[in-house]
Amino acid sequence: MNSKERVLMALDHKEPDRVPLDLGGRQTTLMIPAYENLKSYLGFEDIDTRIMSHIWQTVYVDEKILKHFSIDTRHIRPKNKAFAPEKPFKDEEVFYDAWGVGRKISGGYANLCVHPLQKATTLEEIEAHPWPDPNEEFDYTGLRDEAKTLYDQGEYALVGCMGSPGNTYEQAWYLRGLSEFFLDMGMNKEFAHALMRKVTDHRKKSAELYLKEVGEFIDVIQVADDLGAQNTSLMSPASYREIIKPYQAELIAHIKQFTKAKVYHHSCGAITNLLDDMIEIGIEILNPVQATAVGMETDQLKKRFGDRLTFWGAIDTFEVLPNGSVEDVRKEVNQRIKDLSPGGGYVLGSVHNMQIDVPPENVEAMFETALAYKK
Repeated sequence: MNSKERVLMALDHKEPDRVPLDLGGRQTTLMIPAYENLKSYLGFEDIDTRIMSHIWQTVYVDEKILKHFSIDTRHIRPKNKAFAPEKPFKDEEVFYDAWGVGRKISGGYANLCVHPLQKATTLEEIEAHPWPDPNEEFDYTGLRDEAKTLYDQGEYALVGCMGSPGNTYEQAWYLRGLSEFFLDMGMNKEFAHALMRKVTDHRKKSAELYLKEVGEFIDVIQVADDLGAQNTSLMSPASYREIIKPYQAELIAHIKQFTKAKVYHHSCGAITNLLDDMIEIGIEILNPVQATAVGMETDQLKKRFGDRLTFWGAIDTFEVLPNGSVEDVRKEVNQRIKDLSPGGGYVLGSVHNMQIDVPPENVEAMFETALAYKK
């Protein structure tokens, strides 16, 4: 069984020869310092470090490392031509993306600091905002050939990332400010809907441009919106259904016009109270499976939703990977596979990108343990 067959079997809720492994995607890669440490640990110092996202300070994982860990996926992602600085930003340096959202690097992280619509009070101000042009945002040169070549080889499962995260709610609050957008959701709903409308229209166009290039070749397509905190969802199910769900549903329906790929949705946090709604609008894969959040225990998730969702991730990046011993990592991996892999429906990876403090020994232990797992 090769990697593609292994992943597709798991996505079809059938149990493959071993749990499939993912590394190197938008939410399953490493931050720059962690990657440099991993390269040194593995003796791969000759590999160039290619930055995936300056905003998130993350990297493309080199093919040599993917093969070293027997990773079953390959990620198909266009280059960002609207925002592609040549070097990483320095601490305390403020920079702006194509949407006019400002961030400042602090301690290796890009923290939001400027919300261009924060003080807006009218719908006219939303319209007047200098919205980025999806046609000018990403460079698709060579992307179709890359995807077709990998598809024809048939060795790996292909995961589509349209360049943007495919988020609607998150992008709206990036523009507005989190507190301000929450107030809009409760007290200024016309404004909230108008902002979600503009963001969703942009995301639909971005998805269409991307999927016209590679939609026929990919097996999974990623979208994202962080909807959860540590203890519960960030908004009530009623607010989610009124303000957010309709736009997510519209985007997913649009995506499905251009590809047969399974829809992978990334949301951190405690979101079990939203999962039935998310499944209803066509979400088939849940990432990152933040098992340390309330109600996200992996055995219970499998019991409640395992026949309707594939789980992708689940290896703790909050405590175990950065602070645990190699043995702690092995216990974590064995537990998640035990809980989530029976009958298929599980792809193993880290809960979000591995941060600057994750030791390379623990990265190695994660994948080695998964490969060696026995029932």
